Amino acid sequence: MRGLFVIAVLLVGGLALRGLRAGAADVTVRRAAGVVLPIPAGTDLILVSPIRSLDVGALRTRLVSAGFDALPARIDDTAVTVRVPGGTDGGALAARIEATGLARGVEPNAAVHADRVPNDPLYERQARYMDVIHASAAWDVTTGGAGVTIAVVDSGVSYNHLDMRERIATNAREQPFSGRDDDNNGCTADYAGCNYVSLGTADPSCGYTLPPPNGFASDDDGHGTFVAGLAAAAGNNGIGIAGVAWQARILPVKVLDCTATGRISDAAAGIRYAARMGADVINVSFGGSNDSLVLREAVEEAQLRGALVVASAGNDGRRGLTYPAAYPGVISVAASGLVGPTGVDYGTLASFTNFGTVDVMAPGVNVLSTVPGELCGTHGWICTDGPYASASGSSFATPLVSGAAALMRARYPDVSAQLLRILLLNSRQPGAQPSDPGLLDVGAALSAPLYRIGAPGTARPSGGAPIGPLSP
Repeated sequence: MRGLFVIAVLLVGGLALRGLRAGAADVTVRRAAGVVLPIPAGTDLILVSPIRSLDVGALRTRLVSAGFDALPARIDDTAVTVRVPGGTDGGALAARIEATGLARGVEPNAAVHADRVPNDPLYERQARYMDVIHASAAWDVTTGGAGVTIAVVDSGVSYNHLDMRERIATNAREQPFSGRDDDNNGCTADYAGCNYVSLGTADPSCGYTLPPPNGFASDDDGHGTFVAGLAAAAGNNGIGIAGVAWQARILPVKVLDCTATGRISDAAAGIRYAARMGADVINVSFGGSNDSLVLREAVEEAQLRGALVVASAGNDGRRGLTYPAAYPGVISVAASGLVGPTGVDYGTLASFTNFGTVDVMAPGVNVLSTVPGELCGTHGWICTDGPYASASGSSFATPLVSGAAALMRARYPDVSAQLLRILLLNSRQPGAQPSDPGLLDVGAALSAPLYRIGAPGTARPSGGAPIGPLSP
């Protein structure tokens, strides 16, 4: 029988995947009568809960008599803290404590920290919805590895926005502004993304003259830059706002023209390009009511290459999804947010969003993000405090999920996109109504480690090397 290995995934409470990557550095001891949690290497203090027949004082006395360095207990303590001597393995010490039969629970007396809050001056205006998805708790775990790339397949991304210019992924095989396709990937001069908008279908007011695909993927509508900022605006840099994945890279892929309109053929080409360039997450904040073989196969190629595709459910206020959100394996995202007298309730579906078979909802009402400075006052962008604006839509709920997926990729670099999708969806919070999809909880997704044992199939599919490696 091929494949004698097993993937072990433990579901806790039917919601969150829990676990620990196997390794010699971590020791877990188990006891039928109690709960003994993993003891990481380097643990300095162990917390011991007494069996029902003992109080804390009696437990400490007996542990001291047995030779353990049990610290004095406070009057309101429910467990005894035992010090791990220098040079002693915490897992082995926990096993000795377990063997005494005195413990109902043995666990690390781990440090706790205040949830991380960025110093970006406009974060106060983001905090309400970032707190709802528990972003600060996620940032205590990771703020997103610089090697993780989110492709924003949209209207382009502003290269010179102060909160975005350090986040743009660049193509190490392409010379900037060379006018050539140096790496032979089919897109001319794509040093920082690619433009697929067709000259024959673009709105004439856009004034495009250079045939695609080309490297001019700058944003002339604002939609793509707004999306990119929510996913990965630089965090804790003292400027503007913070995206969900502070250190992730953004690959601009322009498939929408200056009116935020595009064609299926261009969208499909852009998704294929993003996948072939090695994007980890592909954000698609647009959709249409028509199924398409061309678009479906582009999404399938992206998935086969190991990308996680995240797409907006649509803003028609109806049951059912737009495409590509409706395709199998795509994470479909609805907007949450109901405006009330005390502010926005982000635990409830927004009135305008599509619903029904949606995978997850995320805040999509009055969210704040980046706008190209030159577009402030145009295209409906009302900028405040610099090149930033507020807007609503499932388009803008989607990059919050993409940013969460990027943090998860940074946390679990070796697992498949399919497994990341399961982890994210099983970490959702309940919606306000039973019929609501679960609400994004990036904090829970990042704090739930993964159990896996010798697991062929959990590694990311190769799908072929990227055709133009991106530099961090």
